[in-house]
Amino acid sequence: MQDNDQRSNIKKDTWIIIVAILIVVFIFTSIGENKGRVYDCGMAEWHPDIPNAVKEECRRIHYDEWRKQQEESKRKSITT
Repeated sequence: MQDNDQRSNIKKDTWIIIVAILIVVFIFTSIGENKGRVYDCGMAEWHPDIPNAVKEECRRIHYDEWRKQQEESKRKSITT
């Protein structure tokens, strides 16, 4: 007796096609994700592999944070 169950064959083929489509979608959607780099500003001053433009931006960020802290401490202090 032959195995003529075409429904199970169609189900198997459908799953293969669905998995193949999902793999292709995941490959093409994750190609351009990591175009940028993330640098730690805590290491910017001493690490030799960090570019000078990044070092300057980290200095600016640190300076802005320092100014905000100074302004907040002036507001909190009481002068008589």
